[in-house]
Parts: sequence; C-alpha cells; structure tokens
Amino acid sequence: MDKIGFIKKDIYNLECSVNGKLRNHDVELVTEYFMAEQKKNEAFYFKIEGDGHDRFSRCFWADATSRRAYGFYGDVVVFDITFNTNRYNLTFAPMLGVNNHGQTIVLACAFLSKETTESFVWMFEEFKKAMPGGEPKTIITDQDVAMAIAISIAFPTTFHRLCIWHITSKFSVKLPRDAYKEYWREFQKAIWDTDNKDEFDAKWNIVVTKAGLTDHPWLSSMFDLRESWVPAYARQFFAAGMSSSQRAEVLMVFSSNTYQGEIR
Repeated sequence: MDKIGFIKKDIYNLECSVNGKLRNHDVELVTEYFMAEQKKNEAFYFKIEGDGHDRFSRCFWADATSRRAYGFYGDVVVFDITFNTNRYNLTFAPMLGVNNHGQTIVLACAFLSKETTESFVWMFEEFKKAMPGGEPKTIITDQDVAMAIAISIAFPTTFHRLCIWHITSKFSVKLPRDAYKEYWREFQKAIWDTDNKDEFDAKWNIVVTKAGLTDHPWLSSMFDLRESWVPAYARQFFAAGMSSSQRAEVLMVFSSNTYQGEIR
C-alpha cells in the first residue's frame, strides 16, 4: 500500500476538485453530450432549456431506436412521474410503451424542474415533434390535474386512461377501516368482474349502499370518473393489455438502484 503513491484523502480531494470544475455547467455539459450522440446518429432528438443560470429547467430526449419503436408500438403510452429521486431535485419523466412480446420499451425521457401544466405541455409537444405517426391512441397516467389538462391540450384525440392500480390502492386509505375490510372484495368484483357499463353501475351502487357510503366524497368522485379507469367503460379503447402505469415505476426503481438516483 505504501508504494501506491496516494492515499484515500488524495482521491477525495481529486473528486472535490473535478466536481468544482464541473459545477454550474450542467446545461453546457449535457448539451455537448447530446450533440455528440446526435453526431453519431442524426435521428437522436433532444431539446434542452435552462433557467438562465447554467442550470436545467427542462430537458427532453429520444434516441433513434425509441423513435423507430414508437412507429410500431406507439398506440399506447404509459407516463408516470411518481418516482422522483435525484440530487438535482428534478422530476424524471419517462414515456414508455410495450412491444409485441409484452416487454416494456422506453419511448422518450425528460427531466422537468416543475410539475406544471405548462411543463407537461412542453414535454408532450416535444414528444410529438420527435415521434412518427401522430398522437398515441391511449395514454395511461396517475391522477394529476396539471397533467390531465396538458394531455387534453397536447393530445386532444388521445384517450386518457387513469391508472387503475393507483386508484384501487387508495381504497384501504380512503374508506373507513371496517367498511374496507367487509366490502373490499365486493368492490373488486364490481370493478373487475363486470362485462358492461350498466352491470358495473348496478353492482357499484349495491355495494356502496350496503356499506352505508352513498355520501362518501371520494367514492363519489371515483364513480364520476369511472369512464377513465373502470375496465367495463374502457374496453373499446386499445390499451395493449395495460391498465396501470406500474411499468414506469418498475423501470424507475431499477434505474434508481442502478445509478443511485444521480445524473452522471
């Protein structure tokens, strides 16, 4: 060890020196990297906007493979931003699809400094510029007002389907404990085991009445939104076998574990 010529503290000091030189050059460095990727393949698409202080405001990119994949498998897009971990406090926003083998594919990605309607519209407009074939037929997201407005603006012909997993996972939290324990299975049957709209409405109203929850605000709001998440209402819209955005969450958990949530 004494012949190596440096100690652990020397490595630490070198890292501090390198990081100091790179600090406040985020936009410049990432732009250079994306331009290099574009030079390798002109089909690489990206757009970066800074905040005027050499920091990211938002960034979008899609490589040649992803753009080509959208041409084949872009009918259904999954968009989920619920998993947000990186040291820059940026929201990672992937847009995913599924191929003919049922495998998750990455169509495009973005980093956003704000989760606002304006930011989402910007991202979706860049997505449309990058992708062949127009708007997706279906987009699956969680419940987010700003996102919903942005989708109605950028994708006016796209069916916006709410993630059924996000909704059903809230029953245990939103319902009184005793009502949840006694009636959750009946709610499940109403949601999953009905073939048409009238059958769902009837079963839902029966279980809500039995549980004494006819005036429950959250249940009433979910019933009002049933066309966006209940399978019996969404069967006519192609969804490639998907009804939730968990594919995005799985991808982001994997990415976080692999890269420790840092932009490198």
